[in-house]
Amino acid sequence: MKKGHAKISHHEDFKRIIAPVDGSSYATKAAKKAISLAKLNGVEVVALYVIDTPRLTQTIPYDNDVSTPWEAILTKQGKEVLNDVEKMGKTEGVTVIKKLVEGLPEEVIINEGKKDDLIVMGCKGLTGLDLVLLGSVCDKVSHHAKAPVLIVR
Repeated sequence: MKKGHAKISHHEDFKRIIAPVDGSSYATKAAKKAISLAKLNGVEVVALYVIDTPRLTQTIPYDNDVSTPWEAILTKQGKEVLNDVEKMGKTEGVTVIKKLVEGLPEEVIINEGKKDDLIVMGCKGLTGLDLVLLGSVCDKVSHHAKAPVLIVR
C-alpha cells in the first residue's frame, strides 16, 4: 500500500469478515458496517451467534421443574438475529454465512477468526453486568484474535 492510501485493498487484506452478533443495537450497527465493508471488498460475511452455555449454566439455577428450556429460547433468538443479518446482506448483495455455536463467546470468536479474516464487532452501550461480561469479550477478542479486529463504537 502506498503511503497515504487508507483504502482497504481488494482481497489482499482479508478473505472473510466475521461479524459476531447478539441481537443488541450496537452489534446490529457493527453487522451493518461488516456488510458494507464486505460489499466494498467483494467478500462474504460470517454472522456468528454464540450461545454462552458455560456461563448460562453457572448463572441460571438449573431446576428440572423449570418449563423454560433456555437453550431452545436462545437458539430461536439466535436464528432470528442471524436471519436479520442475512436479510441485511441480501439487500446489499453480500453473501452471509450463518453460524450458531455454543460456547464461550470470546473463545468461539477468537477460534473463528483466521489470519486472513477481519472481525467486526460492536462493544458499546453496555452497563453493569453486561459491561462485565461483554466488555471482557471485546477485550479478550481484540487482544488474542489472530485476525485484525475492527471495533464499532
